[in-house]
Amino acid sequence: MMPSLDHPSTATPNPSRWRCVGASVMGVSHQRDATPCQDMFGYCHLPTGELVVAVADGAGSALLAKEGAQMVVEGVLAAVTARWACYRPASRKAWRDLVYQAFQAAQQGVLHHAAQAHQPPRAYAATLLLAIISQDMVACGLVGDCAIVVATNAGDLQSLCKPQRGLYANTTYFATHHDLKQQLDVQLWEGSARHVALFTDGLLSLAMNIEQNQPYAPFFAPLFAFATDVGNTVNEEAVAVQALTAFLDSNRVNQRTHDDKTLVLVGQVNR
Repeated sequence: MMPSLDHPSTATPNPSRWRCVGASVMGVSHQRDATPCQDMFGYCHLPTGELVVAVADGAGSALLAKEGAQMVVEGVLAAVTARWACYRPASRKAWRDLVYQAFQAAQQGVLHHAAQAHQPPRAYAATLLLAIISQDMVACGLVGDCAIVVATNAGDLQSLCKPQRGLYANTTYFATHHDLKQQLDVQLWEGSARHVALFTDGLLSLAMNIEQNQPYAPFFAPLFAFATDVGNTVNEEAVAVQALTAFLDSNRVNQRTHDDKTLVLVGQVNR
């Protein structure tokens, strides 16, 4: 039984049951325009065994998009880690509050930085996706057009947060916007996930039927098999990152998308 939300966690730390590999690759349009890759991702293992993953995509029209994406990723991971040291959520409402508070903290960090740098918040605009993966739940939050797909032990695929489209073509929402609470989509998926994939909009057309919010099984099957085979040594993880990077920068991918691409794959550790 989880400790109460109002009291510090006293659970005994456990080694993580999750293995994670991710990569970000510059899109061909960014290569052509000499624009840096504006995607960012990060992850951390909590002392009680959960895995926290964040993915962000800086807005192409934002002056400091890369910095904005990096700040929201670092900010949301730091916020979850800090709050987890004080409590673990014991109800669905507490899980939702944790996700919202993490997004709010990340946003406040960007706004503070923007004020110090005498820049408008819009200069750091970035989408943001957060997932907290535990043994019996995936809690996630999304502002923007990133995506998260869960594979069950039975092999079924489910997209947890529908990628968000703005009022006009090729627009979306950003974690730096003032109406964060209205735009934030928080989803709680209860169950034991065999695999999880998080990715930015550069892969949406390859990975999903966007209108129906339905993942393409042929796209994910080899990737999840790849994630299962990733070793647990530093060298094996480095080789896996190189292989994933090569896939994202391959001709077969670049012929279908010109945008930056980030993909993070998570798999259960077989014990």
